[in-house]
Amino acid sequence: MTAINLEEAKINLESQWLSAEDLTNMIQEKIQAGDMKFSNLASALEELNNALENSTTLDIKLVLTKEEYEKLKAAGGDDDRESVRKALMAFIGGSAAGLKRLAIKCPKCKASIEIPTDERPLDVECSKCGTGGRLTAQNKWAKLD
Repeated sequence: MTAINLEEAKINLESQWLSAEDLTNMIQEKIQAGDMKFSNLASALEELNNALENSTTLDIKLVLTKEEYEKLKAAGGDDDRESVRKALMAFIGGSAAGLKRLAIKCPKCKASIEIPTDERPLDVECSKCGTGGRLTAQNKWAKLD
């Protein structure tokens, strides 16, 4: 799965954030140039469109006490939108029945490592042997440099 920014309606393709319009223009340029190798662009466009069709925007006003706001900032950082989104996703993910939790095997000792979040890339460490690595967007293990 490719990284998608639903708020900006963009998908990350080859280290570039592209909108549906950008992808459509790139496909049209390739067709006009006679280059028929644009399946990766078409796949990205389809993935972005599907993600946008299956999302809902909430426009809310939220009032917090100063103490609650400081807790939110401490948990999620300086970006209020992202902090609220992370808190909401943690709540939904933590309380929803039947949600699958991802666990991977440590490449060294084969112990199970539970992955608590959908954020990728994610630095992880085996609690049994201490081996550290990075979980990529494709849920593959990569050594840390």
